[in-house]
Amino acid sequence: MSYIGLGRKKITAAADLTGLNPGNFTNAFDHGTLAANVSYFEIYHFAVTDLAQISTVVIYVDSDPYSSGQLIGNAEWDPSQPLLLSPADDVYLCWNIADTGTPPVVTAWLRYDPEIQPARVTA
Repeated sequence: MSYIGLGRKKITAAADLTGLNPGNFTNAFDHGTLAANVSYFEIYHFAVTDLAQISTVVIYVDSDPYSSGQLIGNAEWDPSQPLLLSPADDVYLCWNIADTGTPPVVTAWLRYDPEIQPARVTA
């Protein structure tokens, strides 16, 4: 299996606009921000900075919970199974940090596996 990197996307959390985490910070990696131009791709790693306290995060794909954890300081989310997405998916990291504090900064690392892309039909 040979993965091909799609780069990284860095988002500073802001006041939640999703309705999933009112009054708290959320890092919103919407499909426009992720902008993957392949049928399927993965977020295989998140790097987190600027966590001043032990914080809980719930990771959502669209409005469905995917994972959660407790992090502090400069931390990472490095799952044993990467998060498989399609170009229409949105990913939200919802923190238990009031949106008046220091917002966490999250960098998402993306890749795709060319072997799982659907065949292209040519005329």
